[in-house]
Amino acid sequence: MFFLHILGRKFPIQAGDFLLLVEYILWKYRELEKGNNILSAHNADRAGSLLITIAVILLFASVPIGIFIVTFIHHSFYLDRSHWFFDSPMSSYITMVAVFLIIPVLLIIIAIYLFKTDESRKRSFNVFIASTFTLLIMAAGGYLSIDNYYYMDKNGLYYDELWKLEQTEYSWDEITEMKQINKKEGGTLTPDKVIFTYEDKKIELSLTPKLRNEIDPVIDYIENAKGVELVMENITVDEE
Repeated sequence: MFFLHILGRKFPIQAGDFLLLVEYILWKYRELEKGNNILSAHNADRAGSLLITIAVILLFASVPIGIFIVTFIHHSFYLDRSHWFFDSPMSSYITMVAVFLIIPVLLIIIAIYLFKTDESRKRSFNVFIASTFTLLIMAAGGYLSIDNYYYMDKNGLYYDELWKLEQTEYSWDEITEMKQINKKEGGTLTPDKVIFTYEDKKIELSLTPKLRNEIDPVIDYIENAKGVELVMENITVDEE
């Protein structure tokens, strides 16, 4: 016979009763562990569903979000009154949109992994690594996109290319030729691009509507102050 001490009093219990008590405690422990597993699985399902929802939203909103972010940041933090012209190359927008297209794919992969695996330290570690990798892609791609721009002022053309971490200056004092390429198609002549030539470098800029409207002061300055005339070249596009 055993005695159970509660508040200083002894209560006799039989050996069989003690075994029943032990079995009851073990059963409660198993039930609690089972409940925790169910809760973990439920949390994993919720997290996976949330990731898929975010992924779908990003897939549909990647283009407008990417364009908005590049435009907003460039015009808010990079544009200066001293600039005669400032623009974001197409590569800047494409890179930012690509980032917002890659992220949903990674989120879906993480969600599928959560659905198909049980809670464990290994899973938590793998999810952490995948999340960190996703954030690194966002940071690297976003930085390259934002850091890709060009502008012109009275001193020259400044171009920060996509894969370069530093801005390159092309001084108007060193320009040797300035050419505008026009495309003739179906009887219509359309400005296509402008080319600034230096000793060992040619900078080609697409004549977007914005550049066509704002490039005249630049051309006038180069012609009058630097003595380099604008050369027009027309290219006929063959019609099939």
